[in-house]
Amino acid sequence: MKTITVILVATIGISLLAGCAITPVTLDSVGPAPTRSKPPQFVSTGQGWLRVYTATKVVPDGKDSYSYPHTGYRIYTESGRLLEYVPNHVDPVDESVTLVRIPAGKYNVLARSEPYNLVLVPIVIQAGKTTEVHLGAHWKAPANVSTNEIVYFPDGRPVGWKGSLADSSR
Repeated sequence: MKTITVILVATIGISLLAGCAITPVTLDSVGPAPTRSKPPQFVSTGQGWLRVYTATKVVPDGKDSYSYPHTGYRIYTESGRLLEYVPNHVDPVDESVTLVRIPAGKYNVLARSEPYNLVLVPIVIQAGKTTEVHLGAHWKAPANVSTNEIVYFPDGRPVGWKGSLADSSR
């Protein structure tokens, strides 16, 4: 909870200095999708993966065409230290998101979403698994899944699978 407070205070302070107050929406913890299969090869190294579908921006890439690359985001440790800034695209017109390899554990992602601008998402990374965060508001939760297994924006749009903080060391 201290981490979230530190990040919120820093974000609000920077926003006020910039002349516009932006308070991030804080979501529930997001983790990897439940699976019954054996995890991939990175379990023994204690590494997992993170993929964040952030809001997109419009970039002209020709006379009458546009690209929609995803905006960058920041990953913070539980203690509030900046771990990494992820540009989230290879070049200005790249529309794919970056797959980040990261040690298993708990982190916070500060990113732009389409419906709520700035959001703070606690995430859980498990060894050998991929955690996906869908901030573009276009992801559809699988059918026949309990709503208790999914994290939602305040307006009911799904963001990702609930992350179990107790499972972060697996």
